[in-house]
Amino acid sequence: MSKKHQESKAVTAADIERSIQALNTMAERLWGDGREAEAKALLDALDALNRALDRIRIGESRRVLH
Repeated sequence: MSKKHQESKAVTAADIERSIQALNTMAERLWGDGREAEAKALLDALDALNRALDRIRIGESRRVLH
């Protein structure tokens, strides 16, 4: 696979944030439909994903500074 093709498939932090927001909306709908267990599981997964994204950002900002 060419380097240019790989770069075009790169996912940005903004892309991930949009996906998290969409899934958060889905969790809210599940909760409203009385499916609290599924909503809680999704929210827990999104929380973990948000924490991982924060760690990635911290690592990237440290690389830029050093």
